[in-house]
Amino acid sequence: VSYVVDVYRRTLAPARGIDVTVYLSFFPHLVAGPIVRGTELLPQIRRRRNPRDVQYVEACWLIAIGLAKKVVLSSYLATYVVDPVFADPRQHSALEVLFAIYGYAVQIYADFSGYTDMAIGLALLPGFQFPQNFRRPYTAISLQDFWRRWHITLSFWLRDYLYIPLGGNLGPEWRVSVNIILTMLLGGLWHGAAWTFVAWGLYHGVGQVVGRERRRRREALGLPVDPQNRGQLALARFATFQLVCLGWLIFRSDSIGNAAQMLSRLVVGWATASPLVTPLAALAIAVGIGTQYVPEGLFERVKSAFAARRPVLQGGILGLVLVAITTFGPQGVAPFIYYRF
Repeated sequence: VSYVVDVYRRTLAPARGIDVTVYLSFFPHLVAGPIVRGTELLPQIRRRRNPRDVQYVEACWLIAIGLAKKVVLSSYLATYVVDPVFADPRQHSALEVLFAIYGYAVQIYADFSGYTDMAIGLALLPGFQFPQNFRRPYTAISLQDFWRRWHITLSFWLRDYLYIPLGGNLGPEWRVSVNIILTMLLGGLWHGAAWTFVAWGLYHGVGQVVGRERRRRREALGLPVDPQNRGQLALARFATFQLVCLGWLIFRSDSIGNAAQMLSRLVVGWATASPLVTPLAALAIAVGIGTQYVPEGLFERVKSAFAARRPVLQGGILGLVLVAITTFGPQGVAPFIYYRF
C-alpha cells in the first residue's frame, strides 16, 4: 500500500518489476514486520553489496537475542501463566489474573520484539538494513510516548498514511481529537475484524486524547512534567504501564465478555488459591520489564566485547546461548502472536 501511495504522490519513482517483486516478497519482514517502506528498501535492493561489509556479528547477536526472547520468555509465560488464565478466568484467583495481565504484557513484547530482532538480523546477513521497531516501550511516560516506542514502523505508517491525510494536528482541537481516535480505531482494525481490537483501538485513541488534553492544561497552569524530576517520571511510567496493560487485557481477550470476566476476578477473586503464581513466573515478568530499564550503554558494551572476540570464541558463545535457550525454554514453542494479523 505504501509503495502505491508513494508512487502516486511522486515521493518515490516507479521501480523495475523485479525490484518491486523482491521488495514485496523479501521474507524477513513479510509476515509481521518491521514495516519497511519502498523508500527504505528499494534503494538497498538496487545497490551492489560487498560481502565484506556484512555485519555478521550484529546479525548473529540479534538472532540470538530474538530467540531468547521468544523461546524462553514469551513461550514460558504463554504456556504456564497467560493462556490458562485467559482461557477461563473464573477458575483463577485475582492474583493469577493480575499475573496473567502483566505476563501478557511481557509475552507480547518478547514475542514481537524477538521476531523483529530475528528479522533485522536475518536481513543483515544479505546486507539489508531494517529500521528499529521497538525502543523500550514500557518506559513510556504517556500513551502517546508509548506509541513512539512500540511497533515504531506501524506508528509512523499510521501517522503518514492515515493521521496526516485526515488533517493531523491542523484545525481545532476537537478535529485533532477525532483524527487521533479514527487513526487508532483503524490501527485496531488492522489487527483483525473483532470487537476486542476495535475496543483496543478506541481505548488507545481516547487515552491519547485525554492525555493530550491533560498535558495541555498542565502546561497552561505552568505545571508541565519535569523530565529532570525522577519522582514525576517514575509515577508517569508506572501509570502509563498500568494503562497499557489494561489495553493488553482487551487485546488478548477472546471477547469483550472474556475481558469483563478478567476484570471482575480482580475484584472478587482474592480469596482463591494461586498455584500459577510461582517464583519463576514472577522472575520472567520482572526480567521482561526490568531489562527495559538497563542503560543502553551496557548492552552496547556487552555487544562490543562479544564482537572483539575471535570468531571461534564467538561461535562457542552462540552455541552455549542456543543450548541455554533449548534447556530453559518450554517444550513446544507457540506460534508468533503477530502471525495472526
